[in-house]
Amino acid sequence: MPIITLTTDFGSQSHFVAELKGKIAKILPQTTVIDITHSIAPFQLIETAFILKNSIFHFPENTIHAVGVDSSLAVHKALIIAKNNNQFIIAADNGIIPLVFSETIFTYHRIEVSDNDYFSFKNSFPHFLLQLIENGYNLDKMDGHQENIKQLVLQKPVLKENLISLDIIYIDSFGNAYTNLTKSFFEDSVGKRQFNLSLSRVESVDKIHKSYTDVPEGEKVCFFDENGYMIIAINRGRANQLLGLKRESSQLIIEIF
Repeated sequence: MPIITLTTDFGSQSHFVAELKGKIAKILPQTTVIDITHSIAPFQLIETAFILKNSIFHFPENTIHAVGVDSSLAVHKALIIAKNNNQFIIAADNGIIPLVFSETIFTYHRIEVSDNDYFSFKNSFPHFLLQLIENGYNLDKMDGHQENIKQLVLQKPVLKENLISLDIIYIDSFGNAYTNLTKSFFEDSVGKRQFNLSLSRVESVDKIHKSYTDVPEGEKVCFFDENGYMIIAINRGRANQLLGLKRESSQLIIEIF
């Protein structure tokens, strides 16, 4: 039974989500549809890439991940169907797929589409889902070619002398701030030396913990999640509000001693 996931910026209460699922149910009645999220901030591709990068490889082989963020074919003129490690992504040619698969090799077809419908994700994309499944998940049987596609690159942390600059790329519903600093980058740069991560004019941390509960309730904490990204949090509190952390606009500095 085919599995399709949906990731959009439609909003969880939007009727567009119901319309999309209804259309898929008509075209592919035997398909299992799973919501990853419909709460992406409007047009936020970096946030979308972070969520997909950390979720899609937990699904069974040949799962198709349909991405409805900044997805208008009236704007982007083409869609991409890409495959990596037996997971498929279908999205507009807006740069999202290179962001998700930034560290791996993937195959894809770019399909030009004449579509003036601003809501093409719910009106046109389901037909391409059907084509991919009917063609046995074989990209070579699909229209389009593996040619140049739009490229977006996730900003990486920068090490300059004894300073690391890093960015907040995602804030979850609990107010926890996820950064683009990976555990491997941190360990290679800091090693066993001391450090200080400035969070605001008066707040900082100088220790990496293992989880929220390593500090008392209400205290700030930094740790690396299971996917290797640094999280800035407050145990049973909202770090974004209490520390003034904002996605993308907050560049943080680690000083190494």
